[in-house]
Amino acid sequence: MTGIPHKDHRVLLIVEEGSEDLAQEFRESFKDRLHSLAFYNLNGRYGVFTESGELIERPLGSHNPVEGIVTVIRETKSNEVFITAPLSYHALVDTMLNFNKNGIKFMFSPKAYVRCTGRIGKSNGWITPAVDLNTGNLSLFYRMTKRCMDIIVSTLALIAFLPLFLIIPILIKLTSRGPVFYTQMRAGHNGQPFKIYKFRSMVVDAEKILQKMMDFDKLKEPVFKFHNDPRVTFIGNILRKSSIDELPNLFNVLKGDLSLVGPRPEEIALVKRYEPFFRERLKTKPGITGLQQIACRGSVNMTERMKHDLLYIKNHSLWLDIKILFKTIAVVALQKRAT
Repeated sequence: MTGIPHKDHRVLLIVEEGSEDLAQEFRESFKDRLHSLAFYNLNGRYGVFTESGELIERPLGSHNPVEGIVTVIRETKSNEVFITAPLSYHALVDTMLNFNKNGIKFMFSPKAYVRCTGRIGKSNGWITPAVDLNTGNLSLFYRMTKRCMDIIVSTLALIAFLPLFLIIPILIKLTSRGPVFYTQMRAGHNGQPFKIYKFRSMVVDAEKILQKMMDFDKLKEPVFKFHNDPRVTFIGNILRKSSIDELPNLFNVLKGDLSLVGPRPEEIALVKRYEPFFRERLKTKPGITGLQQIACRGSVNMTERMKHDLLYIKNHSLWLDIKILFKTIAVVALQKRAT
């Protein structure tokens, strides 16, 4: 590294009891690159290093690991979280779901989470190898080829459907008040929240109406579906049956939040209610379409959906992605009930 290093690394170390020495070693090794450094023990202890290197411990009200980590991240404005203490995948997802942006990078030491779906390598040149959660447990060739296919196919699709992007906004505006596009935070890869884009198919106050129609806490499973949703507009019903409302998802593909093929990206309110088994589906990047989307359209059985998601995760390949894309075209052409 040449010149004056850019001290933008606001790091939080999640350590085990008695491992503050790691935080001290970390600071000494990288003080020229650190804007700030804090550590948090899973037993509730929390400390911050001052500019002079003095360690100041601060009180923390909660001993719940997720609540503690979230609190410390917000108080320290950390943009990198390095976890060296054992933390369950369930707790990791719970932590990520508390942040409605992708500005925080989460990393694991290999020993901290042995079942983590990520590639091991030096991350930002830190003190120990890290598992990068964004890569998934996929080969470099598959990840690069899949990403290239996502970019090429979504770009061609946007060009092909350009007339619809000109016509549909006019129809939406002529038939209901409100914006053309609908945005909502969804849970992405490993639970990282992202903003999804769709053509608006419901009335503008749909979220408020949903709160009156349903109590999420009373759901038997973290999934729901209204077959005659009163919030859907006349044009919206047509858009949904033809899946045209999801065309703006292609912008999410270009951004890298979605892939063309993968598990369905669910609402954060539902994902927060997932049992640990259901969270296995978060271990790969979600997609516009997938085995679940073509096999379970209209189904509200979470176990059935999970079966197809796990089948895809276990057998992922470019050939499978291509087959799913062609089957999706057939399913949409037959106008089967959309999810």
